[in-house]
Amino acid sequence: MSNRRPNYVGIVAGAIVLFVFGAIWFIALSGPWLAATGKTKAELDVYGVWAYVIAFCAGLLVSYCFDNMLWHYESGTAGKGLQVGILTGVCIYTAMLFNLGTFEGRSIALLLIDAGYGLIGFALTGLVVGAIRGRMKPVS
Repeated sequence: MSNRRPNYVGIVAGAIVLFVFGAIWFIALSGPWLAATGKTKAELDVYGVWAYVIAFCAGLLVSYCFDNMLWHYESGTAGKGLQVGILTGVCIYTAMLFNLGTFEGRSIALLLIDAGYGLIGFALTGLVVGAIRGRMKPVS
């Protein structure tokens, strides 16, 4: 039986980092992103606060997943977290984004903006989760 357990501080911190990065990314690219979606701001405003609640909850799931992946290393570190974030961003997030986006007929601009968010956001999230996990005392 393993004595490993979730690092809740790292999980919440990772979710906050992903959420804040997403806000910065999509505010900075709001014009091109909105044009690429083919929707107006008013059309997206109908989702209200729920879009942000869902985004934060998704960040919690991503951070929990990264924390769980880091359990399998002898020691979770910022470097290992960054590695997990990049590999997951490239091999899962971006691969599935382009797979689904192509069938949905999304523009290349939208795919690239969304892929950039996932790749950089996952890298930052993994870095934070790994750094905090690396500072934890081992459970005996």
